[in-house]
Amino acid sequence: MVHRNIQIGLETVINDVNPSSVPNGTAEQRKGNVTYGIDDAPPWYLCIFLALQHYLTMIGAIVAIPFILCPALCMTETDPDRSNVISTMIFVTGLITWLQSTFGCRLPIVQGGTISFLVPTLAILNLPAWKCPAPEELAALTPDERRMVWTSRMCELSGAIAVSALFQVIGGYFGIIGSLLRFVTPLTIAPTVALVGLTLFDHAAEAASQQWGIAAGLELGAQNR
Repeated sequence: MVHRNIQIGLETVINDVNPSSVPNGTAEQRKGNVTYGIDDAPPWYLCIFLALQHYLTMIGAIVAIPFILCPALCMTETDPDRSNVISTMIFVTGLITWLQSTFGCRLPIVQGGTISFLVPTLAILNLPAWKCPAPEELAALTPDERRMVWTSRMCELSGAIAVSALFQVIGGYFGIIGSLLRFVTPLTIAPTVALVGLTLFDHAAEAASQQWGIAAGLELGAQNR
């Protein structure tokens, strides 16, 4: 029985690696209800609607990062530069997604911002050197002076992210990350992911407090999808 299970497992792995070796009948059964396989190309007009569907699914996660960052960057609710930050986020997300799907590893994903960077970003902005001025002081500033307030903080964050990315590139090139992955187990990953979400709880609660009914409805709708 054990040898039979091993044989079935090996056949499954071989068929996954080389689908052409699977008999036609078996391949059709394994395809199930999937309309398009990995190597299939949908019609161009259908691709437009599928892309729009993907866009509507991801737009909430894309604009969530600027909405969280703008108050930490000392930008007021009526600051017109908030729209510039959100527009830049959407444009860059589309640009790097196109580059990744055309010249990169071509994964069918949206390459956008990550929530993981928000925790160190908010930690940097909470330092005494980057504390926001009082609301009355911000209101007394001219538009150019207000722009200097948040652009200086944005430059600080961009430099920190660039340096951290440089360390990751160097570590990946020399195989350091691969060596460290032997010591990274699910026991270390799960608390890290949980702490990222718990760190952002205050910001989510502050945004939801503007209308608890809508926030509760969105939460229930997300759980019932």
